[in-house]
Amino acid sequence: MKLSMIIICYNEKSTILKAIEEAMSLNVAKEIIVIDNCSNDGTQEILKSIKDKTIKIVVNKKNFGVGYSLQESIKLAQGDYYYSPCADLEYRMADVYKMIDKLEKEDLDAVFGSRLMERKNVSRWKLIKERPYWLGSIIATFLVNLLYKRKFTDIIATKLIKTSILKDIDFESYNPAFEFELVSNLCKRRYKIGEVPVWYKPRTHKEGKTIKATDMIPAIMAILKVKFSK
Repeated sequence: MKLSMIIICYNEKSTILKAIEEAMSLNVAKEIIVIDNCSNDGTQEILKSIKDKTIKIVVNKKNFGVGYSLQESIKLAQGDYYYSPCADLEYRMADVYKMIDKLEKEDLDAVFGSRLMERKNVSRWKLIKERPYWLGSIIATFLVNLLYKRKFTDIIATKLIKTSILKDIDFESYNPAFEFELVSNLCKRRYKIGEVPVWYKPRTHKEGKTIKATDMIPAIMAILKVKFSK
């Protein structure tokens, strides 16, 4: 079993090296692919200084959007399983161990990490009040569950997916809606998907977080488009 570790980054000079170090420390056969989405804060210079040739680094000449970079990474991935943690370290990469364990023990096609699986009693309204961007996550998860008769608690966090499955899907989204297009495709094709709780420490907008509550609009459109297309 080989894992494709995909690290997408944009203006992450304060965390990119730590993210790569965490990926390298995982005790599993792996390849590490870093795709920079045209950073302008010094991240590119840090990446260009890395001498380890086992790490594949791609520096885009233009910011095409995170969805573009993810599509690019799928084409490059050679591992059996595809895993794309955040370069901003909001998630703990070591959680991939339990994701792999669940996928293999239960013969699944994918495993979703959930930020809410162990917080089921927390008021969703409280979450939205504290961090408005939760609105998109909660509505999108509800919609996917409704349309596909699933019981996910969170469809936004990190995911472990068989690489062959991803290579068989023709994606269209180049913006953050890619994540939702992906989930809807997996559900529509009836792949077996499990869920495990994952550690999560969200950044603030001051710290560089760019997600907004309004991002739910293209997310919902992507879900509906996949569901009702041929």
